[in-house]
Amino acid sequence: MKNEKNDDLEFLKNFFSPFTSRVYLVGGCVRDEILGIKSKEFDIEVYDITPEKFDILMQKLGAKGVGKSFFVYKWKNFDISLPRTETKIAKGHKGFEVSLTQDEKTASKRRDFTMNALMKNIYTGKILDFWGGINDINNKIIKHIDDISFAEDPLRVLRAMQFASRLKFKIERKTIELCKTLDLNELSRERIFMEFEKMFKSRFLYYGFYYFIVLDIAKKILNIEFTKKEFFKLAKIYRQNPLESYFLYHLRYTKNIPVDVLAKALNITNILKRDIKIKKMPKIITNRFLYGLSLKYPLKKFSILNFNCCEKWIKKENLWDKKYKPKHIDPKNPRISILTEIRKYDKIIIKKG
Repeated sequence: MKNEKNDDLEFLKNFFSPFTSRVYLVGGCVRDEILGIKSKEFDIEVYDITPEKFDILMQKLGAKGVGKSFFVYKWKNFDISLPRTETKIAKGHKGFEVSLTQDEKTASKRRDFTMNALMKNIYTGKILDFWGGINDINNKIIKHIDDISFAEDPLRVLRAMQFASRLKFKIERKTIELCKTLDLNELSRERIFMEFEKMFKSRFLYYGFYYFIVLDIAKKILNIEFTKKEFFKLAKIYRQNPLESYFLYHLRYTKNIPVDVLAKALNITNILKRDIKIKKMPKIITNRFLYGLSLKYPLKKFSILNFNCCEKWIKKENLWDKKYKPKHIDPKNPRISILTEIRKYDKIIIKKG
């Protein structure tokens, strides 16, 4: 967004200009601009327009309503909404009473963290910062705005974790303590996975892992705790993150968690489930082991998940992207003939320790 023209945003400027001068980019896109990150999606709040007029304009724009009771419409990669307040009246992420407001500070208070409560006027470029968000971004701190409104949606605990993992930000002590008091049981597995998925793809996975423990997420969702030895082992491993399945793969083997337990608790995709079923690297790796493994799947992910184990050998044997095809298969007894061929191999490739 910075130093780069956004044609769709320019269109929206012209579209709304006859009706109001108070139209703001809000939330993550403003945060990302300050961080020098290119946003793919944008949130806009439109002031000084009645709900009836707003609906007519959205129909004219060709926008699709994604939350009628929340006054939210989707147009291209923009979420366009009226400014609102939310009050918790029932359990679940839909249990909110929504009211309109024309006060920017009041509208921004419903957001989770100070860094996500920034508002930028699309006409003047002026940024409204009611809660010290710019200062917190500069200091790489994740800080909640309001105790009561924050606690109304426990998903924010997981959001704090994934933001830390993506941005390499620390979470303020008071926010940590508040997060630890929140009950995560009301969260749906779908919402839980959405936040974990962002962490699985993040750059600073060891930050996410630290807060996975510190915020009591590991205990509440998976009922696991870590010894110091386990923590430091995984923290070292999570200094890199080459694959989306990397976090779960090493968590599973370190804590001996059945795949089905992870799948049920986190609602993980079938691709992730397949990845974390991949064999763990043994202490002694022979070509027999690798050939046998490659009968099931190509060895690219096995190698990457196991710190690029045997990469040169795997590529040399053309097993990186392809499964192993035995040279001689007896059609009368294929299984035995394949096993007989595999058992001929017994050369040590790597011996750990």
